[in-house]
Amino acid sequence: MPRFTVHIRDEWLAVPCRDTTNPIRWLGQEALKRYIKNKPDNGGITAVKDTRFVVRRCQGLGLLDADDTIEDVLEDNDFVEIAIEGDTMSPDFIPCEPGVSHLYPQTCYLSLDGSSLTSTDLVNLGRGLYKIKLTPEAEKKVVQSRDLLDTIVKENKG
Repeated sequence: MPRFTVHIRDEWLAVPCRDTTNPIRWLGQEALKRYIKNKPDNGGITAVKDTRFVVRRCQGLGLLDADDTIEDVLEDNDFVEIAIEGDTMSPDFIPCEPGVSHLYPQTCYLSLDGSSLTSTDLVNLGRGLYKIKLTPEAEKKVVQSRDLLDTIVKENKG
């Protein structure tokens, strides 16, 4: 089932979509329902149906038409942002600047060592700000883990 990651104000929400022929409006309203459900004060939103918002695809900054179908304008696992009328879009959320045609700056890498990944790093990876690479120590651990699994499998076959 396709899923989309939706950013509303200060929250990230995973929104599954059983029917991608639904319009973008449906995705926005479903995300708002989930946002309200998780906020003690309903996030200051009194009624989803009365809330005016725009939906923007994060990669490429494309503003989505509320009447377009999800399958026509989004791909599974896309990131979108909902801006509620009166709110401002969060400037630190968009993964690339307008007019930039590549997702990853060639010099930005995040080294994975198996112990120092932070939630901020993870969010920035999701935004497409970094490519990842393993440290030499992490590569050794991967090889050791694989060797251990091969040994276990070999011992259980004998």
